[in-house]
Amino acid sequence: MEQRIAAYLAHRMPSARAVEVTDLRRIPGGASRETWSFDATFEDGHGPRRGGYILRRDPDASLLVTERDREFRVYRALGGSPVPVPRALWLEADPAWLDRPFFVMERIDGGWTAPHVLIDPRFDRIRPAVAARKVEILAEIHRFDWRAGGLECLGVPESLAGCAPRELQHWTAVAGREALEPQPVLDAALSWLGAHLPPPAERIALVHGDYRTGNFIFDRRGAIRAVLDWEMAHLGDPIEDLAWACQKSWQFRDGLAGGLMSRAEVCRRYEAASGMRVDPTAFHWWEVFANVKLAAIYLTGARSFAERRTGEIMMAIVGRMLPPIEVELCALLAGG
Repeated sequence: MEQRIAAYLAHRMPSARAVEVTDLRRIPGGASRETWSFDATFEDGHGPRRGGYILRRDPDASLLVTERDREFRVYRALGGSPVPVPRALWLEADPAWLDRPFFVMERIDGGWTAPHVLIDPRFDRIRPAVAARKVEILAEIHRFDWRAGGLECLGVPESLAGCAPRELQHWTAVAGREALEPQPVLDAALSWLGAHLPPPAERIALVHGDYRTGNFIFDRRGAIRAVLDWEMAHLGDPIEDLAWACQKSWQFRDGLAGGLMSRAEVCRRYEAASGMRVDPTAFHWWEVFANVKLAAIYLTGARSFAERRTGEIMMAIVGRMLPPIEVELCALLAGG
């Protein structure tokens, strides 16, 4: 695979000579694509060069079915904005190079991802700074001018009131298509969501779709260097991201949202940073939705393993992770 990647880099950089790829390794995790890290050395008109890169390749099966060009366009649009992201370099749809389509971006070195910030005592001092910055960046995402960034390609909801029905329709279809057996709790939650639509969104914003502690890189100063994994990005209600970030599945420690900060403090800081009000009714609806969406994602992974489209053990494990979500959904529905 190293030689094939080197051949691709030489194709993309015609002035490069003696291209060599080293230290290729698969990075675990990722919902919809394989993630590979590698170094590359080459020579060009400026002399010897060396760089670190990330390659995101379509898998044989995954937790999600998403469009790689959509994620790539979001990275490109956010480049140079207040939202920190890696620099996206090349999008390749031809499977001849690496068997499946992929894209390449620069690697950001000198940082860490979760669970380090959550469990490593070396980071106890900077954890509050990471938590605060996480909320600030979420507000920056939702303030981003997606029209100027050319992101109408993500699909613009027909109205402020149309954000929730559109997402509900999509994930209802995913849950129905991927379920391997009857899902009475999920069905009840979907019925409740349809009967109790939230107030219209305050604005139509760029929504990350999977904004959680595991999807960013931070450094030893507590700065967040990059927000990753934009495969579920879309345009919609910004409260969707907030509720997803606060859901119980990401609490990890002491009941803190994302393992970093209390839910009340997250909402307070988000209101201050974004200038928007967090409506409790809307937040509750999107929290129920977040659990339904996560369940549908896990069902997708479980089916891909059951149908032997993949041998990834993670896909088998996620099918066993539904009961806690069902318990949480029952509690949320009882309280709503």
